[in-house]
Amino acid sequence: MVIFWMYFLLPALMGKTIPEARTVIAGLTLFTSAYMSQIVRAGIDGVPRGQMEAALSTGLKRWQAMLYIVLPQGLRNMIPSFVNQFVSLIKDTSLAFIVGVSELTHVGTQINNRSMVYPTEIFMFIALVYFILCYAFTSLSRWLERRLSWRKAI
Repeated sequence: MVIFWMYFLLPALMGKTIPEARTVIAGLTLFTSAYMSQIVRAGIDGVPRGQMEAALSTGLKRWQAMLYIVLPQGLRNMIPSFVNQFVSLIKDTSLAFIVGVSELTHVGTQINNRSMVYPTEIFMFIALVYFILCYAFTSLSRWLERRLSWRKAI
C-alpha cells in the first residue's frame, strides 16, 4: 500500500510526475526505515541501563558512551532483526510490479506469457534466485552472531 499511495500521492504533492522506479525506491525506503529505526531502538533498549551509567561514571561523554559501550552491545541484539528486515525487503521488491516497474517475478511472467514454454523452469529459476539471496543474508547473519557472541571464560 505504501508503494501504491506514493505512486499517486507524490506527483500530487510535488506537482510533477515521478518515475515509477523512484516511487518504488522511496516507498520501500520509507517503509524499511521505519522498521529499522525501531530495530535500533529496541537493540539499544535491550542493553542494561547500568552500562550507560557505568560508562558515564568513568568520565565518558554521553555520545562516547553510546558509541563505544552501548551500541556494540546493542548490535548483537540487532543483527537477527536487521537480517530479517533485509530478507523481507528482498521479497518486497516483487511488489514493484504494482506501479509498472519490471522486477524479477514480473519479467518471469512476461517471458512465460511470450514463450508459453517451460513455465515451471522459469519460476523455479526465479525462486532459486530469491532463495540464494535470502540464504546468503541468513548465512551471513549466523556467522556474525557466532563471531560476536559472548565468549564464556573457561
